[in-house]
Amino acid sequence: MGRGHVTVQRVQLFGLDFVGDATIEQVAQHVLDADGDGVSAAGWRTMVTPNVDHLVRYAQHPAERAVAIDAELVLPDGAPIIWASRLLGSRLPRRLTGSDFFSAWWQQVCARGLPVVIVASSDELAARLNAQHPHAEYIVPPIFQATDAAAIAALAAQIHDAVGRLRPAAVVVGLAMNKGHELERVVRSAAPPEGTAPWFMLLGASAEFHVGLQRRAPGWVQRSGLEWCYRLVSHPRRLAKRYLVDDIAFVPLVWREWRHTRHRTRSAAS
Repeated sequence: MGRGHVTVQRVQLFGLDFVGDATIEQVAQHVLDADGDGVSAAGWRTMVTPNVDHLVRYAQHPAERAVAIDAELVLPDGAPIIWASRLLGSRLPRRLTGSDFFSAWWQQVCARGLPVVIVASSDELAARLNAQHPHAEYIVPPIFQATDAAAIAALAAQIHDAVGRLRPAAVVVGLAMNKGHELERVVRSAAPPEGTAPWFMLLGASAEFHVGLQRRAPGWVQRSGLEWCYRLVSHPRRLAKRYLVDDIAFVPLVWREWRHTRHRTRSAAS
């Protein structure tokens, strides 16, 4: 990957331009080395890491989908997305998870002492990250609902203030996806300081996995694509409805994508 430029293959699937042939280390290096070329008019660079939960929500919430469509880097986090890509003939070679990305990127951020802003889900997470990188800025918002416009605006104001003072390389949001997407929309409504192009990265619980506040599945489970099963067993009350009921909507998404791909192939042939 060239310095400051995305040179990896993009694979279009479900209306999103997923990163295709890069490793997680290459993605992390790109983010660390990226300059301001190709930045959106808003001046921000965005990364999202969709899994099946996200794709199902995108189909129901156009505003969240718009964030992913506009993102500079879209990492295929969920194993079912990889499986679907093979079925649909738009092969994605591997998962690129937010958790793996954060660990690879954060180690370099700490080593270089780069200024970053972390929106942490708890004081404990902020404290553990601060022990590794005391020069970053940590924001721990109070508990709020994604529909609480005042709370979102207040948090966005804190982020803008921190970005103005630190001129950070990135803002990492470690909140639930519905809150993160709404926050992204509000934050990006105002441009960052002139001459800066910070990343706005929606990484959910990735930092919690990194510091050990949540436990990831064993490596062999991750490689088999069954990490979601491990999480379901670990948190059945919280995840059962999401994984076993809500995410069934992924099946018709794959069906519609297959029909769209087939129609496109026939049109090209004719």
